Amino acid sequence: MRHRLLDAAVECLIERGVAGTTTLAVQRRAGTSRGALLHHFPTHADLLAASVTELVKRNEQAVTASRAGIAGLHDPLRTAINALAYAGRQPSYLAELELWAVSRTDRPLKQALISAERAAKREIDRVSADLFAKWADSDAYDDAVALTQHFVRGLAISENLRSSAARRERLISAWTDAMRPMLERRARRKVRKVSAE
Repeated sequence: MRHRLLDAAVECLIERGVAGTTTLAVQRRAGTSRGALLHHFPTHADLLAASVTELVKRNEQAVTASRAGIAGLHDPLRTAINALAYAGRQPSYLAELELWAVSRTDRPLKQALISAERAAKREIDRVSADLFAKWADSDAYDDAVALTQHFVRGLAISENLRSSAARRERLISAWTDAMRPMLERRARRKVRKVSAE
């Protein structure tokens, strides 16, 4: 029942946005009673926050699909950034960003999301560790991954109003070029420091 309710909530979020994802809409879509919904999710904020896990799972599937689609690309950094940017254009990613934006003025939702995103971070970190494995020993790894996640969020939001495949490719190329020396220069410096010891 809980899974059915979460599926219904995620589909509502994707199709109708946060405003259209009312407890009544989710209850109807899931074909359940009010009591069943309230048993699993006592508040609207609880229901929305719980959907984050499913959204993150769908985002990970988008990353996997993107990597499979660009298997011929021999640049692991460009592949990683492309995969994240592709996931950032998917409805599940945009729904998660919408939750973040709405929580700015919805304190109960914000508190519930902070907890849900903390749990989801383990999955996000696992995906990043796989994508950026080549640079795991770089002392720039944490900053590069965090900056790339912020870049992808910004790109996703801006493309909501103005989408251009050529512009997206240009920005992804520029970001890849900016991250490469950061990761590799610091990685070399770390290697030299270890060698000197």
